[in-house]
Amino acid sequence: MARRSRSDRSSGYTVAVVDDSAEYLAATKMTLEREGHRVLTCAGGAEALELLRTQPVDLVLLDYFMPGMTGEEVVKQLRQFNPYVQVILQTGYASERPPRDLLRRLDIQGYHDKSEGPDKLLMWTDVGLKAAYTVQLLYKSRQGLRYILDVTPELHRIQPLEELLQGILFQVAGLLGAADSFIAVMPPAAERNGAPKDGFLAVMEGSDLVIRAGTGRFRAQDRLDSSLDPDKLGRVCRTVQRGTVELGDDATIVPLQVGESVLGVVYLDRAARDGGDAELMGLLANQAAVAIQNAQLYQMATVDPLTGLYVRRFLEQWLCRELRSALRSGQPLSLVMLDLDQFKQINDAAGHVVGDKALALVGKVLREATRSSDVAARYGGDELTLVLPGTPAEGAAAVCDRVLRMLDDAAVEGPNGPVSVRVSVGCATLSGSSFAAEEIPRPVTQEYFAALGRALVAAADEGVYAAKREGGHCASLAVPIGWPAFAGPRPQECMA
Repeated sequence: MARRSRSDRSSGYTVAVVDDSAEYLAATKMTLEREGHRVLTCAGGAEALELLRTQPVDLVLLDYFMPGMTGEEVVKQLRQFNPYVQVILQTGYASERPPRDLLRRLDIQGYHDKSEGPDKLLMWTDVGLKAAYTVQLLYKSRQGLRYILDVTPELHRIQPLEELLQGILFQVAGLLGAADSFIAVMPPAAERNGAPKDGFLAVMEGSDLVIRAGTGRFRAQDRLDSSLDPDKLGRVCRTVQRGTVELGDDATIVPLQVGESVLGVVYLDRAARDGGDAELMGLLANQAAVAIQNAQLYQMATVDPLTGLYVRRFLEQWLCRELRSALRSGQPLSLVMLDLDQFKQINDAAGHVVGDKALALVGKVLREATRSSDVAARYGGDELTLVLPGTPAEGAAAVCDRVLRMLDDAAVEGPNGPVSVRVSVGCATLSGSSFAAEEIPRPVTQEYFAALGRALVAAADEGVYAAKREGGHCASLAVPIGWPAFAGPRPQECMA
């Protein structure tokens, strides 16, 4: 029976053999490939250095004496750009150099006499690859910890929950090279007990875990039972119940845990390479869990659960912030007020549930019609607000028109059939500031910006009434607002 020339199973290691003898290269390549190693060959030192600059290699079997460049000279140049690859020097002359002297002077892992045969070659190869594994594990752990430290500030930045979850996936992929992955987040306890949803988590009926962000084949999924086979689904459930990492040949599942509470899981549709990978992923998951919990609490405090828009208190703070920015940049700013037409009649005739549906629909339209830099908020009742930084009157009119067109045929289902959803829109635009630098006091008081914000709201609100007098579902022209002078009485606090 013919002897196999190559192993059926890859070892996962790459070995470079450097020797000026073509016969030795061919024989050594065949020997190492039978062990499952990937083998690259080079006939000289210069060729080897070029290869090692461009190819990932775990071990170099390097002939000591070669024309043009000795193995010792190759090692010295190699260490200038790669301190980690392991090197075993080989020689055909046992007394060529004292081995201990070479090991001391050069950063190499062994010294092999080629005359000792293939068994000694394989022994030194195993020694070199074990050293390579240890060095790579230490290097990977150090790089992984550095990566986690680098991404931690981004995790804890104030940001929408959906952006945070997607960002965590990309960071996990950056840490472990994951291909297909998802995050499934546990809803708050009140939500699981039947309380109204708070707007930032969509929970499928009959399931506690819902995919909130995904990559690869999970990108468009939200149900675990339709995305995973029963075995993997069981492992996900065990991770949630036990709060421990689940490692398998085809998946890695890590809990997102804060204290005793498991918020969800990070699932990777691939096996962790080793325990070090799982440990690093656990460290990142711990940071991610705290960031998710903070984002959930922040969103609960700042987002109206019915419309998915920001609450009025957030609007007040954000508007003052944008006004400060507009003063510095000299850019215009527009504020839009919207009021649902005949909202009381909708509630009276179709019920408050239908009225809530109408508000939720308008909230969805406002989120879709605005930029990420804009702020959409529920001002109160059926009044909604848009803050449009850097937007002149013409741009604000385009946004208002877009919202109206999106609602032209909008309706929600009521007990007696569809109920149309219409809005009246008013707008006020603050012109770019033209103050000279010496005219602006330092600091400008918060009360100044609060009063200016109230003036914008009042002007836009008047526009809403004008639109209603025109029959509703239209927008009045933007009311121009100028910057008030800093001299004189201090403005009164507004939008309290």
